Amino acid sequence: MSKKKKRKMTGAKRDRIKARRKEERRRLIMRAKNIKKKKADAKRPKKEAPVKDILSDTEKQTAPEKESGRGKKKISYFYLFYFAFIIIFFAALFFTLEVVKGKLADYEASRPYNYIDAVMEEYFKPGDAEKILDASGYKINVFERRSDVVSLVEGFLDEGAEYYKITSQNGNEQKYAVRSGELKFAEVTMAAKGRVDRAGYDVWELDGITLMIGGGSAVNVSAPGDTAVYINGTQIPDDYVVDRVEYEKDPKLPQEIPPDTRVTYEVSGLIGELRVTATNRYGADVTDLIEVTDGVFYDVPYTYAFVTDDVRERALAAGEALAAYMQKDAGFYGIGQYVDPSSDLYTDLRTSDVRWANEHNGYGIADPSVTEFVMWSDSVYSVRVRFTHVLYRWGGNFENEFDTTFYYKVTDGRWLIYDSHVN
Repeated sequence: MSKKKKRKMTGAKRDRIKARRKEERRRLIMRAKNIKKKKADAKRPKKEAPVKDILSDTEKQTAPEKESGRGKKKISYFYLFYFAFIIIFFAALFFTLEVVKGKLADYEASRPYNYIDAVMEEYFKPGDAEKILDASGYKINVFERRSDVVSLVEGFLDEGAEYYKITSQNGNEQKYAVRSGELKFAEVTMAAKGRVDRAGYDVWELDGITLMIGGGSAVNVSAPGDTAVYINGTQIPDDYVVDRVEYEKDPKLPQEIPPDTRVTYEVSGLIGELRVTATNRYGADVTDLIEVTDGVFYDVPYTYAFVTDDVRERALAAGEALAAYMQKDAGFYGIGQYVDPSSDLYTDLRTSDVRWANEHNGYGIADPSVTEFVMWSDSVYSVRVRFTHVLYRWGGNFENEFDTTFYYKVTDGRWLIYDSHVN
């Protein structure tokens, strides 16, 4: 009986031991879970402790609207002020940046190069050469046509125009050179004349355009003083005379007849096509007679008037009469009718015993010519008469060369010889 009791007690004790161990194992498990949870919580950001509900039951009953919000998390005043400060800061920063941006835009807009860009766009980009000429006030050479200058400027613009800043001595001025390729053909001056924009900066205005195309070519033209010389259809005025040579006057000419002269013209600044023409004192075109050297030196020769039929007939008749008179083939009347009775020549011919007389059986005229016809004035001219005076005789003919210049003037409505000289 005692052994059975001992086993029974032993079983109860065993149960207690099991229960105790089970409890210890549970505690160990709970402790392990708590330790693991603490480690996990330590890794996560800490959360604010929940706000305790300190309202009394009476307050909860009298404030149903507050009770409806019970259980929601509330934001601290610190974060409210923090976020409000951030918003205000960025708003102020944005406003400041916009103000600065506007000021910088106004400043950039006031810079001179912005105004020169506008000038380039208005005058040089569209290729309006006429507008550039008008704005520049370019004085076209009297020998140039406006269309020639316009074509030249349009050629520059067609190749593209760009500008670059050049030195200016005046602080209120900015100068820019305009070039086409490597060739500078204009200058633009911008000036600040006291006007300001809404931001208070100077307003730069176009002060002038200067075309740099006047270099061009130069020519020298030498011509008789009574010859009209033209460049591109415009007669060269005396303003362009750089030299004048006066020749010795023919003593047989009347006092009122001026001596011959030769003038030299110098014309520069020609940019277009060049054409030199000339007309002599009689209005005849002598352009084809102009001699050109190196494309810049033009020499207009002295020219004579065209010999008309009446001048030729009158001169040959007087020449043949004089030759016949000198060879005693005709009397004085033959030549006398062509000579001014009041002249010394008339007296000399009538009283002179000096003749060219040679024995002959007859005579003839060969190779007659009348040249060097000069109309000195409306009432005076000279002309050269040449021919071969052939004297027929036995044993061989004799030939005498007749070469005389006659000086005519109007006497009693007729052209009569008042002097002559043998050439």
